[in-house]
Amino acid sequence: MFKSYGSALPQSLSRGLVGATKQTPTPFIQFVRGKRTKKYDLSPAAQKLITQLSVLSASRKQPKMLKLCPEDIVKHNTVQEAYKLITRKRKKAENEKLKQQYESMKLACEDLAKVSPELFEAANKREISKRFSLELRVPTNYPPNVPWYYDYTPESPEDKK
Repeated sequence: MFKSYGSALPQSLSRGLVGATKQTPTPFIQFVRGKRTKKYDLSPAAQKLITQLSVLSASRKQPKMLKLCPEDIVKHNTVQEAYKLITRKRKKAENEKLKQQYESMKLACEDLAKVSPELFEAANKREISKRFSLELRVPTNYPPNVPWYYDYTPESPEDKK
């Protein structure tokens, strides 16, 4: 793994010099990495050919069909249908919840417009300079990592000028 060139170096350096004194240089060690091989390794050309063929045939690979007896097929289909039914119910419940949230937001906006039109206009005023305000947070099903930005201060109109 490690080769030492300390003894071979002085002979090669002093070969062409006549009357030169031999100096004993300090030996140095160089790391030599061996080739990684497997016990039953293929030649590089054969390995390249196998890789190319496996890449070309990868698109045609299909999962094997399960060989099930009729009872197992009935069980499998029953489980699949039950799972579809459960996921369908979950999606329907989530959509209903989102519809209710939207309707309550719509009613709140209508109530605000009836009670105080000035506040309604101020709440819905579009700022030309910003596409997405910092207050706007996309509704998600999961809470944010940082729940609140405490150091936020909105820019005043004088700062923009």
